[in-house]
Amino acid sequence: MRTKILKIFSTIHVIMLCSILPLYMEQGYYKLGEAKGRMYMLIGGVFILIASFLVGLTRKSEGVHDILLRSLFLTNLVTMLFSCDIKTSFLGMEGWRIGFLTTAIMILDCYFLTKGLYVDEYVFAAVFITPFLIFIIGSLGRFGIYPIEIYGSNASFLATIGNINWYVGFLSIFVPAGVGLSYLQRPGSNSFYACSLYTVAGLMALLLQGADSGLLVILGTYGLLLFFSLSDRASFHRFLVQIFTFGLSAEIVNLIMLVNSKAYNYEGNVLISLCSNHIGIVIIAASFFLYRLSAFLDEIDFLWKKTLYRRVFCGLVLALAVVCTVVIIDGRIPYNFGNGRLFIWQISLDMFLNLSSWQKIFGVGQDCYFSYAYHNPMWADSLLNVLEGNRLTNAHCELLTILIERGIVGATLYYGFIGYSLKKIIKKEPAAIICSLPIISYLLNSVVSFSTTVSTTFLFMTIGIGLSLKSAQE
Repeated sequence: MRTKILKIFSTIHVIMLCSILPLYMEQGYYKLGEAKGRMYMLIGGVFILIASFLVGLTRKSEGVHDILLRSLFLTNLVTMLFSCDIKTSFLGMEGWRIGFLTTAIMILDCYFLTKGLYVDEYVFAAVFITPFLIFIIGSLGRFGIYPIEIYGSNASFLATIGNINWYVGFLSIFVPAGVGLSYLQRPGSNSFYACSLYTVAGLMALLLQGADSGLLVILGTYGLLLFFSLSDRASFHRFLVQIFTFGLSAEIVNLIMLVNSKAYNYEGNVLISLCSNHIGIVIIAASFFLYRLSAFLDEIDFLWKKTLYRRVFCGLVLALAVVCTVVIIDGRIPYNFGNGRLFIWQISLDMFLNLSSWQKIFGVGQDCYFSYAYHNPMWADSLLNVLEGNRLTNAHCELLTILIERGIVGATLYYGFIGYSLKKIIKKEPAAIICSLPIISYLLNSVVSFSTTVSTTFLFMTIGIGLSLKSAQE
């Protein structure tokens, strides 16, 4: 009985989190991060109190996954207790709120969601309706159309999420989830058309938002989906349907830009260039060609060579990774790459290497990058001079930020937990498709981005849901 009650509360919690947090604002864009941080603490805190009571009366946690979660929690506690600024480490920096309290809520939220929740088409509809609206509002905002009057509106902010980096982080979770959900539907069914509409809206928002990091989200989503789809011919055909959907989205964006490019209120970027010259039509044509070729090979009984295709795919991915690494090491990327990210990464790496032995192991404190850097004269002078007075609150690379704030132990457990969870989720479909795509896309985007209350919170939620779906299938 208590297990059923927990599942009901977990389902309600997920719907509330996906519906309220993205839309919640207090004074428009003014202190938006602060408002969302407090709202997450409220929604997550209430759920954890209820779930703690129910789970405490049912059964104790077991297994490697729960051990990793507990270790992650305890490590964050140690980091907070020995931080350079305990108040900031506990509550998080004002406007960000990714301190120990928020991190603990995310960890416990994931833990309780793994115990189970109810998932059906109505729950999916309730979960994805708000992100769908966010996609539309964000796309309209790129052309100066604001269906909702929001205080402080300008080209730097999108929808009700915040600045462009926060928006891409949000999209890195909800766009891949839509692609995965659409992939699982039977072509021609009502659910297929509904999911495809959601996916097109999400892809258009991703292509129009303006940040080049959106390309990482696309590569992560379709790269992993292709890997899954190489298992058999039918799955590959489903993948080609999703490629068609992407091409359609790109062509719609291209047509909009051809008709109304002067209204586009952001600078040129890789994704807009990707959509130009009717590349979308080329992608659509390629998907049709590959579909017909595959169907023909099936008709003449040409065997599907799963192992060979996956080895070739992994080889290409590895080669691409090596090329990118060599280019970075060789210094061919200018320091102003990604709005100065290469410089920020270099100074952040130097900052980590100059930490004390204890701080290298456990970090300077959650959300304490700013507190540590600007209270150290050497780093403060460098940052103020190069950034022309603008303050830097993180390394603009989640791994580097975590290494500085939580140390080697914190980073190892964080990525170890995500990696182990992903390994478990991938073993079962639909959990593998719906939940692993957002996880991979988030991780790729995090290479040039950072933790926020509108992305990392949903990452932990996605992991919890994925493990719950996997357990339910077993």
